[in-house]
Amino acid sequence: MAYDRTKGEDHLDVDQIQGDILVGLQKDFEWFVGFSIGDAPKFRHFLKQLAPRLTTTRKVLEREFTIAQQKKLGIKQIFNFAGLNIGFTAAGLNKLGIAGLDQIKDVPFKAGLAAQSSGLGDPVSGEGAPSQWRLGKPNDNLHGLILITGPSQASVDATLQEVRDLAGTSWTEIYAELGKTRPVQRGHEHFGYLDGVSQPGVRGQINHAFPAHKFLTESQNPDDPGQGLPGSDLLWPGTFVFGYHSQQASTLDEPGPVADGGLPWMKNGSFMVFRRLKQLVPEFESFVDDTAGTLDMDPDLLGARMVGRWKSGAPLVTAPMQDEPDLGTEVSLRNKFEFSADAGARRCPYAAHIRKAYPRNEITPAGTGKPTDFEKREASEANTQTHRIIRAGIPFGDEMQDDEAEQGKTLHDRGLMFVCYQAAIADQFEFITKLWVNNPAFPPASGGSAGQDPILGQGEGASRSRSFGGAVMNYPTGPRGNPITLPADFIVPTGGGYFFVPSISAIRDVLAGP
Repeated sequence: MAYDRTKGEDHLDVDQIQGDILVGLQKDFEWFVGFSIGDAPKFRHFLKQLAPRLTTTRKVLEREFTIAQQKKLGIKQIFNFAGLNIGFTAAGLNKLGIAGLDQIKDVPFKAGLAAQSSGLGDPVSGEGAPSQWRLGKPNDNLHGLILITGPSQASVDATLQEVRDLAGTSWTEIYAELGKTRPVQRGHEHFGYLDGVSQPGVRGQINHAFPAHKFLTESQNPDDPGQGLPGSDLLWPGTFVFGYHSQQASTLDEPGPVADGGLPWMKNGSFMVFRRLKQLVPEFESFVDDTAGTLDMDPDLLGARMVGRWKSGAPLVTAPMQDEPDLGTEVSLRNKFEFSADAGARRCPYAAHIRKAYPRNEITPAGTGKPTDFEKREASEANTQTHRIIRAGIPFGDEMQDDEAEQGKTLHDRGLMFVCYQAAIADQFEFITKLWVNNPAFPPASGGSAGQDPILGQGEGASRSRSFGGAVMNYPTGPRGNPITLPADFIVPTGGGYFFVPSISAIRDVLAGP
């Protein structure tokens, strides 16, 4: 039974939580600026000046409400909304002399992404190995990351210059790269698929700040009050931000314990994972075209089976045989499905990207031992929701060029600036990557033959090859055909880090000092 929201939920401190975490900074362009702290006292002074300039959740929500009101009036307008957020690595917090860092509970955060890389399936040599990364390689003294967003390159360039002027000689920029939405297919990543489609709803009251809006995510599914939009379960905010109730692994709706990062000043903060993911678009498209020809099937269908959605965003579970674009463009329909409706993977392969990365009510190891399928799915879904992340990425690089299409080879850098937020890197981002995406035996219903996520998954060993079961169209008769082999990675990690994104007061009073 869904939680009764009239009992009230956590009151979110929208003036303290940085803006990108729960809602997402409005953006068409985004600078990612990695820095190394040189002079700690000077940098603390810089933080004092920076703190009041950071974009809060309140500011992001005000902008969202403005945009929504304009849309209701039928007015199309581009607003010059500038966004600015900052996060710190464990090394950066240590450089600032913050006491008690050993009390931070998240082990991967303290170790750093480069140290965790091999366990995530990343290459250990050559391109993709941490030693070759553009940002976050071992011993590069990455202390933090600044995010700057806006509607145009000129606007983000102007904000970046303001930040540089404030920082002065207190830091050294070790990385700066621009992300931008694709002009041809806005909202789609470089392989061509609609991105950011499935996000969790977040519980929490905001009516103390916005009287006309009681909850951060309103209940918009008349058939399920435990969801925001249909198919988007409402999760307790402590799953993503410290100081609030988190999800319980044993029940879907009732609040769990208050999330505690280990230090009091971590309240209203979150862990951010940043991954610069290079996408090999010509190689991916050539593979799909060639393999589809061998299998005597439509390339668009093969690509959809690898992703679990058509390029429009329409899910295979509801559109298994051909694209139905309205199911992708209509936000109330694109996630209105559960995998219980496709328990035998007749519509959507077990290893399809969306099924691996978010198995919804798929039966997982958490549900084994329960007496009925219903109870197995209920237990599984409750556990699954504890591993969710909020994504806030953006593409980088230009469109594929004619010479690349002709040669079937990447000649120009492009990909995705992957960003996600969570309260526990080990149990959220790393859990998804290790135990779902890269696990060929997941989900259990596949009988161990699912294979790996053909989009985000990474194969072990130098060859990087991996298998994908379910390529051949099998609706409605059930799974058939042998797994196909993916000869190499189509996504290569080329930089990143684990960061803590503190509250405004923590930056002002703790990191910047008294």
